[in-house]
Amino acid sequence: MATVRRLSSLLSCAARKADQYRVVSVSNQRTSSLRRGISKYVNGCLPPNGTPSQDISSQTTNDSVAREGAITSATPQNVFDGTPIKSGTSDTDIESPSDEDRNRTIRGEVLDLAADLRNFRPGDRLDIPYELTVSESMQEFWQSAFHSQDRINTSRPFCRRMGLQDRVLPFSLALFLTSSMTHADAAKVQVGFGRVNYLWPCFAGDTFHKTFTVESIRNTSDGHHSVFHFTCDLINQRGRLCMRADKRMLFEFPISPSNAKAPSSQPTNDKEMDEQINLHLFRDHLLSKSHICQELKSHSLADLRPGQLILHSMNRSITFTQAQQLASLARLTHERHFDTKRYDQSELLVPGGLVLGIVQSAASRDFHEILHEELLHLNFINSLNPGNIVGAISYIQSVEEAVGDLEICTVRTLGIKNLDVMRDLRGLDIPLELLKIYPHGHPNIKPKDIQRICKSYCPLLYNKIVVQMDRRILRQARHQEVFLL
Repeated sequence: MATVRRLSSLLSCAARKADQYRVVSVSNQRTSSLRRGISKYVNGCLPPNGTPSQDISSQTTNDSVAREGAITSATPQNVFDGTPIKSGTSDTDIESPSDEDRNRTIRGEVLDLAADLRNFRPGDRLDIPYELTVSESMQEFWQSAFHSQDRINTSRPFCRRMGLQDRVLPFSLALFLTSSMTHADAAKVQVGFGRVNYLWPCFAGDTFHKTFTVESIRNTSDGHHSVFHFTCDLINQRGRLCMRADKRMLFEFPISPSNAKAPSSQPTNDKEMDEQINLHLFRDHLLSKSHICQELKSHSLADLRPGQLILHSMNRSITFTQAQQLASLARLTHERHFDTKRYDQSELLVPGGLVLGIVQSAASRDFHEILHEELLHLNFINSLNPGNIVGAISYIQSVEEAVGDLEICTVRTLGIKNLDVMRDLRGLDIPLELLKIYPHGHPNIKPKDIQRICKSYCPLLYNKIVVQMDRRILRQARHQEVFLL
């Protein structure tokens, strides 16, 4: 029995040494062989009568040493699984949290990455740190949502004949990129645009960044909101100013009274001076190519005349999925465009730049073929929800001959939601006050006045007008053949 106790002691010693040296390599074959040897050895020491043999003491010592050495290079089963543990502790004790940890908690924090516009004053400038390279797939995706057949946006050979390197990004896409504000999550709604000039053509492959300058700030009449006027600049990778837009936004906080205009910035170099002097650089280039336009023939389908009211036949809509995808392209982050958990479907809004795009899309076929456009003024009247159908009507204020067969038209377009414009408005008398563009200096009609006029004189349009915009467009006049008899 002493021999058996000694063997047990040796096995315990071997197990402790294996634990001490953290043996990672395990040999199942050697462990099994060892067990068989020990079992045979014990059986040899204990004959059937239970009396231990007296003639194998020396062999016991030698075999014990050998077995001890074998055990130190192997890991006993259920002792070590590859994770370092302390001797004398179990896995359950290691994984269980302490009483102190059970009583401790932590709270998350929200990082506010938006600019705090409460601290901004007229003249302050915000340089957006993000850059965006516009790919051809982005251009195609935009044109899949907003109809246009103007060759300056769709035809590479036409553009190259006109002295341009490639198809020009549509005006509405360039404006959407220019005016999109990732940093202005606190805005309640976009009020509208002032003057927007397309100074230099934008192309797929260009990389853009932008800056925003506060022009003026004022509180609303209720004293609970403020309206900011920004000048938004879109600049390409060569430092060329491509588009400049005046944008107005409503925020849900008042500021200290301030109606002061920002001081006009002084040009710092010849390039900036040239850009400030000639806001029509792109348009003038196209006018200089009027002879090329004549060679390529006019594709315009309709004559336009002053005083004409056009009921556009195309109706378009933007689904919630499209609105999300297009908003993501311009890196918009406002929750009213995305968050279906916080807002119902009827509370989600289509971004202002997309509203402008879909209204232009509804009117584009009747104005074909547009080469260039300039936005004079725009008001957002009623909100547009994803899935709403949008049509348009346009009033031709003036038509001026430019050069060759090119003409410049001043147009007011009303975007109208959830009506079949061509059928529902045919034969309907529409107040001219909604349509006429007054000379510069005359106060523009306000959104609340538009609602009042519609309610009193044209109830069918009440709460239906989503946008009112005034544009100056450069287009090819309809080509008329002269036949001599």
